[in-house]
Amino acid sequence: MTQSHPAAGPGAHRSRIPLICPRCGREQRVVPGGPGRAVKVVHVGTGREACEPGDLARAPDNGAA
Repeated sequence: MTQSHPAAGPGAHRSRIPLICPRCGREQRVVPGGPGRAVKVVHVGTGREACEPGDLARAPDNGAA
């Protein structure tokens, strides 16, 4: 059976909505888990779950008006 819609294949391009860290505002990505490993969300630039201290210093204050 063939697939009639070009976006239905495994190599189809889909628009990607970026994950943004709520603490520092930097982009994040999901690292899949596996047997004995939990799924993690890490920062794209560092590959770490934790925010960089300099990023937290520049983060906007959510309570500022």
